[in-house]
Amino acid sequence: MYCRAKKRKFSQLLGDATDSPVWSNNPRQATVKDCALEVQEYDSDGQNVALDKCCQALTWQPYQTSQWSNLLNSDYEKLPAIVYHIATDKGFNFSITDDAFVCQKKNHFQITVHIGIPGNPKYVKTLLGLKPIEKFYLKAFGIKVEAPGQTIAIEQSQSDRSKKTFHPVKIDLPGDQIIKVTLGRLHFSETTANNMRKKGKPNPDQRYFMLVVGLYALSQDQFYLLSAHISERIIVRASNPGQFENDSDVLWQRGHVPDTTVYHGRVGINTDAPDEALVVCGNAKVMGRVMHPSDSRAKQNIREVDTNEQLRRIAQIKLVEYDYKPEFASVMGIKNTRETGIIAQEVKELLPQAVTEVGDVACDDGEKIENFLMVDKDQIFMENVGAVKQLCKLTNNLEVRIEELEQWNRKLATLKRLSSLKSTLSEKSTVSRYSRATSLLTSRKSVPLKSSKVCFSKRESCSRKIFQITIIALIAVMTLCALTISTLYLLSIHQRLLEKQPNSSSTSSPVALFPSTTIAALQEKSTTSQSTQPDGVTEIPSVNFCDLLPCDNIYCCPIHRFESESLSYEQTNMVEQGIDTTVSSIQILETQQIIDSRYCSKKLQCRFGNYSYVIPIDKHTPTNVEISLEINTTEALIVYMCKFTFGNYCPYHILSKSSGSIFQETTQGYQHIWSLPVTRLYDSGYYFRVAAPDLADCSTDRHYAGVFFTDYYFYFYRRCE
Repeated sequence: MYCRAKKRKFSQLLGDATDSPVWSNNPRQATVKDCALEVQEYDSDGQNVALDKCCQALTWQPYQTSQWSNLLNSDYEKLPAIVYHIATDKGFNFSITDDAFVCQKKNHFQITVHIGIPGNPKYVKTLLGLKPIEKFYLKAFGIKVEAPGQTIAIEQSQSDRSKKTFHPVKIDLPGDQIIKVTLGRLHFSETTANNMRKKGKPNPDQRYFMLVVGLYALSQDQFYLLSAHISERIIVRASNPGQFENDSDVLWQRGHVPDTTVYHGRVGINTDAPDEALVVCGNAKVMGRVMHPSDSRAKQNIREVDTNEQLRRIAQIKLVEYDYKPEFASVMGIKNTRETGIIAQEVKELLPQAVTEVGDVACDDGEKIENFLMVDKDQIFMENVGAVKQLCKLTNNLEVRIEELEQWNRKLATLKRLSSLKSTLSEKSTVSRYSRATSLLTSRKSVPLKSSKVCFSKRESCSRKIFQITIIALIAVMTLCALTISTLYLLSIHQRLLEKQPNSSSTSSPVALFPSTTIAALQEKSTTSQSTQPDGVTEIPSVNFCDLLPCDNIYCCPIHRFESESLSYEQTNMVEQGIDTTVSSIQILETQQIIDSRYCSKKLQCRFGNYSYVIPIDKHTPTNVEISLEINTTEALIVYMCKFTFGNYCPYHILSKSSGSIFQETTQGYQHIWSLPVTRLYDSGYYFRVAAPDLADCSTDRHYAGVFFTDYYFYFYRRCE
């Protein structure tokens, strides 16, 4: 290894030593191009000695600092911290494949320790008090990473090539000086375990050693630790490194598939510091497809995204034109500096998962861009896919509305043609009658009288008035005919819609919560339907908790049958379906009971914009049980609680009626859960409106049911028969 030298003044070094250690003890990762920081040392004679700026040097950390003892001078004053630094001179090689330093047991290694003690130490502070210092010693030993309590002995080669156990080395430490101690021809007494390769790759069970070098003070045959450092992990092998280390052969290997080459590591093109499996600085041409994993069997937690939110984000991302800085482009291998794209900082605010920090980037002019941001354009592409889907939904809705308007325009045009045809026929008949009348008047030429001119003028004025009155009357008749035709046309449309909806009520009443029926009638109907059911038809299941709770008692069943207020809903003229606001499923969350068409009443509407469900509650259901209604939708919709009506309360909860019940106003998304107090009531009703976002709410005209929203009515009652 080769080193560079740099000198410093002794007074400057000593001044630094009194405040903090000269050498940084922070660990660092050794890489191919990393080099140690420049360190300047001095020998015992005060001569300037340049230490190495060594590449691939072991890193060291303080070891067992809690056991370090303090030094004191003759005046019993505590001395500053010891300057202590360790450097490995030879014997250790860094293996990129193993990501660790490797030492061969047959080849010795050498370490150099630099020690400086400010002041003149006389005493060492121990648990038994101050003790005089007799000598200073350096010790070196190894420990196992997987078992730090087990030590590995260090051996030292002798001049006759024999090996003996390395014993502590006695050293002299004059005050206010830094000395250098070299420990050479050292060996580990044993090798690490699991060194053999597994199919050319590092052994996953590889074991490691760490080397410890400590400074001790001797007093009354006792050693007291003053300072010690421990190295990073080391692999000790007994074989020749050629059997393991040939990076080009180990990293690049022939694959199992013919004509393939495998590289175990990261590949960089035009860069020597790749941080991903492949990093290319410059343009890359791909003549085929870029494949991505997308098999559902390899995925979990799959859920559909909100395309409306994706459209909003894409609309906020700005598309800009820019030029890369020349000093940055030259480093990254970018030839065409003019680009059209996006700004990572802006994308990070809207889509954080699409932006990644890749560390610092150094430009040619020496400028450093800290925490450089890169954008995952696949994420942006998927955002575009979601935005396009949302636009397609909006476009389809607009097309439906346009078709409806065109149909109404054609119908209005037909009405106008009928009106104009009737007016033309009326005008022709009037003109013909007028022409016949005038011809008769002109053809009658009898004996001339003296006053004939005067009479003719009077008759002409009278005829003109009669004609004007006739025209006005005809216009009024035509207007009345047009209104009559329009009314008949609308009535025919209404009749056709009624024919399409045979189950709906034909009465028109003010908007209320539930279909026109009484609670007693519903209960009577339920009882009748149970007793008159044909063979093979099962009754509508009640909501019960018998699988979860004991069914010994009967709760909340009245002694006498009671009647409640008759509630009805308005029959509306439905238009064609615009946005799908129907729900995919409804269930009682606690019992997983599905609410489907079985609960639809025969006398109530249960399709096309209005769905009414009559749900019985089992008589064994306690009054303190919570029931949650889960409404699931295939699209991101809003569910409004438009109205709720409570019937009679159960006796045990008569006091809770004064407090009332507070419901949330809306829920949004795909899953909507509403907690309803149905068990503490004889009966209760709830009116929900499932609407498209920003298109409808509880106040929207009911004629838009099935287009912008769908209404759902739920009536719960106690089944006590």
